[in-house]
Amino acid sequence: MSKIVYPDYEALGELLLSSKVLVSPAEVHGLLSGLLAAGLPSDGDWMSQINQLINDGQGLPIEIKNKLKMVMEATHSGMSDSLLGFQLMLPEDEALVEERTEALAQWVQSFLVGFGVVQNDLNKLAEDVQELIKDFTEISQLSSDLDEDEANEQALFQVVEYVRIGAITIFAHLAGNDSDQQQPTLH
Repeated sequence: MSKIVYPDYEALGELLLSSKVLVSPAEVHGLLSGLLAAGLPSDGDWMSQINQLINDGQGLPIEIKNKLKMVMEATHSGMSDSLLGFQLMLPEDEALVEERTEALAQWVQSFLVGFGVVQNDLNKLAEDVQELIKDFTEISQLSSDLDEDEANEQALFQVVEYVRIGAITIFAHLAGNDSDQQQPTLH
């Protein structure tokens, strides 16, 4: 499998801002990840969902559409990767813990929105998927008021890993069944 590459986080953020699309790259990636994990096909009509969710139903500029297509392809490739190559699109590790924690909370909130657009009855889902969605709801409330210290760095890393593996697990349960690739067993 080829390397999974997202567009540059900062450059995408600047592009969104300059086009007056007031969402972060983390929010966009969370939405796309939630839509995919819930079962929306990557070749489906996800762009109209994104237009509704981030741009009041209006079409996005072509440059943003092209970047979002790259993000969607990389996200689908990562979630489908039997080597668990999926990564969350978040600020670089050099960014402040506070900024990265806020971006993680935005990512998870947006994941839940995207997921809810496709899956609207949690009671019909597997128990472990329900538990992950419950955990994600709690994680979406993370406080970004954190000191820059090793303990907070480590805690943030662990939460990011939990969310990453949780998103892959949800995808494997709901959308991965349609994939031609062998899905990993995650515990």
